[in-house]
Amino acid sequence: MEEIGQGGGPVLAYFDGGCHGNPDGYACGGWAIAPHSGVPRLREGAEGGACYIIGAGATNNIAEYRAAVDALRAVYGRGYRGAVILHGDSELVVNQYNRAYRCLDEELIPLLAKLREAVTYFASVEVVRIPRAQNAVADRQSRLAYKRARAGNR
Repeated sequence: MEEIGQGGGPVLAYFDGGCHGNPDGYACGGWAIAPHSGVPRLREGAEGGACYIIGAGATNNIAEYRAAVDALRAVYGRGYRGAVILHGDSELVVNQYNRAYRCLDEELIPLLAKLREAVTYFASVEVVRIPRAQNAVADRQSRLAYKRARAGNR
């Protein structure tokens, strides 16, 4: 993640999800927000993660969608309402959001709708696919969420 200029530019947020034991394992996700000198509560950035589902119904795609929404929720919770660039390495989530792919999965349709609703709280949100190597912080948070869940600390 890169730091952006003093007070200018959009907030950069990242999301990643995984399902250890896909399907029906541990669907966990992580997010990260790059430091932004123009947003007081983001001067040092932020990171987090969660385990969303354990067992039946847990999939990687559900974890990816939920992590994307959590990333935006974290930005919103820090008082920012301007432009956001949301980065993820999920081809499916990014392309479904950007309408390059249709969403036909009954489990994913409401999650896509939730993501579309979440973006309405900001001046603009661009959802961009990035290589996995550029998503290391969100991936690390996803893995930490999995480890916490395995230890019984969801």
